[in-house]
Amino acid sequence: MKRIIIFFLSIFPLWLNGQSKFTISGYITDSANGERLAGATVYNKSTGKGAAANAYGFFSLTEKEGLCNLSFRFVGFREYTVNLELKNDTFINIPLQKGIEIEEIEINAQRQVRGNPELSILNRQQVDMQMVESAPVILGEHDVLKTLQFMPGIKQGAENTAGYNVRGGSADQNLILLDGVPVYNVNHLMGFFSVFNTDAIKSAELIKGGIPARYGGRLSSVLDVTMKEGNLKESRGIFSISPVAGRITYESPIKMDTSAFIVSLRRTFLDLPMVAFQKLNGDNYNFDYYFYDLNAKANWKFNPENRLYLSFYTGTDKLFHNTKESKKDKSSYNYSWGNFTTVLRWNKMFSPKLFSNLALYYSRFNHRQTGKTKSDDLHTLFKTMTLLDDISFKADFDYYFQPQYTLRFGAKASHLIFNPNIIQLKSKNSDVSFNEENRSNAKQVEMYLENAFSFGWLALNLGSRVSGYFTGEKSYIHFQPRLAANLYFSPSFSASASFTQMTQNMHLLTNSSLGMPTDLWVASTDKIGPQLSKQVTVGLTYEPAPNYIFGIEGYYKIMNHVIRFDEGVAFLNPKESGWEENVLVGDGKAFGVEFLAEKQKGRLTGIFSYTLSRSERKFNELNQGNWFPFKYDRLHDISILAEYKLNKRYNTSRSISVGFTLQSGNNLSMPDTEIEGMLLPGTDFAEHPIPWQKKRFTYSNPNNLKMPAFHHLDIGYNITKQKNDSKSITWSFSVYNVYNRMNPWYYYKNQSGQVKQVSVFPIIPSVAFKYVF
Repeated sequence: MKRIIIFFLSIFPLWLNGQSKFTISGYITDSANGERLAGATVYNKSTGKGAAANAYGFFSLTEKEGLCNLSFRFVGFREYTVNLELKNDTFINIPLQKGIEIEEIEINAQRQVRGNPELSILNRQQVDMQMVESAPVILGEHDVLKTLQFMPGIKQGAENTAGYNVRGGSADQNLILLDGVPVYNVNHLMGFFSVFNTDAIKSAELIKGGIPARYGGRLSSVLDVTMKEGNLKESRGIFSISPVAGRITYESPIKMDTSAFIVSLRRTFLDLPMVAFQKLNGDNYNFDYYFYDLNAKANWKFNPENRLYLSFYTGTDKLFHNTKESKKDKSSYNYSWGNFTTVLRWNKMFSPKLFSNLALYYSRFNHRQTGKTKSDDLHTLFKTMTLLDDISFKADFDYYFQPQYTLRFGAKASHLIFNPNIIQLKSKNSDVSFNEENRSNAKQVEMYLENAFSFGWLALNLGSRVSGYFTGEKSYIHFQPRLAANLYFSPSFSASASFTQMTQNMHLLTNSSLGMPTDLWVASTDKIGPQLSKQVTVGLTYEPAPNYIFGIEGYYKIMNHVIRFDEGVAFLNPKESGWEENVLVGDGKAFGVEFLAEKQKGRLTGIFSYTLSRSERKFNELNQGNWFPFKYDRLHDISILAEYKLNKRYNTSRSISVGFTLQSGNNLSMPDTEIEGMLLPGTDFAEHPIPWQKKRFTYSNPNNLKMPAFHHLDIGYNITKQKNDSKSITWSFSVYNVYNRMNPWYYYKNQSGQVKQVSVFPIIPSVAFKYVF
């Protein structure tokens, strides 16, 4: 009853919709290409009221009848002013031009007018795509996820991998969206690169505390990545090449100012000379590996009230090895994994105050291994398959009652299909499958409601989310309240607090003692319930000048029903009854303090971040039921990312970028004891000297090895020559790990029991080229 009362109290403050007024609404766009600017602001200098555009560039501001002096702005764009006599509801489109910022005095007055003003600068972090493009990188591949890892509270996994952990959570507890669609695997080449092609990305935003009720399904954070929409004004293209991959992007209007499309392809090419060499050498085998990403998007603007989007993404890693001794004696091995996502989205403006977004999407993650052999008349096939399919429909609504109050509400229905590690063995006389019992379906229904208040001195978001998850004979219903508040003592100083309760109905099976794990997504079942979390944050933000930000924030998070894959066993043994038998269920907690200093504009820009934190886990079956450190528990984490722009000469701009990271080491599970094993009947050590048959390992004290401190310094140099308004050439030079620190990537025990270190990344110089046309 208490939860029901809280829920209805959170949706009932409609008394703010008082006297009759008129509404100014419309879209804020980039004048150069027609892209809508999410988060752009409108500010009425006559009344001191303002509003921020939503994720689709739509704004709505209700004012009294009379003269309105409106100021529209967005970071990196010139101010656009409109004076109008408000006598009725008015719809206007605002094109902003890139250029200088507005004056400091006006910025101070408008500072509180921004998207999600209830969230602190540390809870909501916008990824600067310019910083992503200029940051020093390994092998010339710029990466949104690796740039994120310089932010406080966000820790990388292994060195130079795209996977990240937020505030003591695991990588699977991060909801990663591409145009609103979940992406279930974000790694290429064992995690060294992410699936996001920066040439196709318009913006990225990470929320890790005070998560609004419109988001759900993961415990730790939300990363919302948005693709470019396509240029409505003119045809443009980008060609990029690095030592690893080549990229080509093309966007163009279908009908000027009405419809447009964008297509972007990235593919590695190191396999091409490898295959050519093997053929020229006359080898009877070939080995190959490559990955690719293909993004495509189109949009149609039917009228000011209706716009349709169609987005598509697919990406795959593929490894294969073929051997041919003769026509009758040959074998092949194929290993591939990847994503496919597509979404059809309809933006509908029902009235100057009511905006909606309806979306139907499909997301698939697939992981396959296939081995074939042929010897004379004997044919054999070994095949493993892991599939996750997510088919969902969602509806989101924004209702702008007053400048001080916005109501957001929506719902989502999903059908999930899980096929984890289905094994098939096939020969001339048999065809056997294993793990068929692990197939499962689940249905999920979610509803949410947010009340966003902005009173000038106080910004508040009070909301709730209700989720129903139905699998097998079990139903899980969870109520998730959300609260975020920002109290402004002055335009430059504020205090924030938040409470977030989250539910995650999916689990990722990962063996933490392996350096290159094969991860399996599985559903909550009758035996294993959803993961739960509660997080509280408190922080302070100080902005002494428009381009300087200082923030400090503390957080405390508890997690229930987290799972851990039991060490030393296979993922899914065909002889076992199911994956539930191989996991442990326990609790987690994380707490810490984060500090951020940022300079956003000027010749010198960058961030300095420091995190002091702890993350622990507890399982009754391990460590005598006591708390032990999480694998990525790092007490200290210092990161610096900066860029200095040199003087511009002859249409040529140059900049120097620096990245530095210093972190406490990871924790790794090493076997506590080794037990002599028993061989299978009819075998002996001499014939089958396989280590796992000789010995069994126990891991009663998990994460018992602390790696040494991890640190490296990277330097980059970028030079861009602007040939004309539409053409430019950029050369990017980077040196990764300047002082050649051999950081441990992994440890293992050899047969004599000695612990050995494996390091992967020495000093690595690289160069990349980019042509914009």
